[in-house]
Amino acid sequence: MIAAYRSFTALDRADRRLVLEAAVLIALAWTGLRLLGFATLRRTLDRVAGSRGSARSGQTHAALVGRVGWAVTAIAARFPAATCLVQALAADTILRRRGIACELRIGVRPGDNGARPIEAHAWVDCGGAVAVGAVDDLRDFKVLATPGPQ
Repeated sequence: MIAAYRSFTALDRADRRLVLEAAVLIALAWTGLRLLGFATLRRTLDRVAGSRGSARSGQTHAALVGRVGWAVTAIAARFPAATCLVQALAADTILRRRGIACELRIGVRPGDNGARPIEAHAWVDCGGAVAVGAVDDLRDFKVLATPGPQ
């Protein structure tokens, strides 16, 4: 616990704010999926995304996408219930708050005759770059939905 605190305090101010934002949004997404359902949660996150956050000055689009992915992944590593959908919802909200166009994608990979079960996955795509949810075989997933702002 002390090591985590030291790691957090060693970050610069912008990264600390980003990590805190990721933590709050992961908790909100996890709770909202259980209490509100997907459609209501999505509308709530759309309102959050509508309130503009602050982008780091001098930071490129790709660098910001990378930092958001890092922050969400770092928090998710300490919050075992943060599924790929929870992480994707949080990252999508953070990126849209900063004016970065991205798409939340939900896909499924078919099983193969009982050897491998059907698998679902969620990720965030920002112009071809995966911000959160990158897996080795992402191309095997057939996109079922790209739920946009409601």
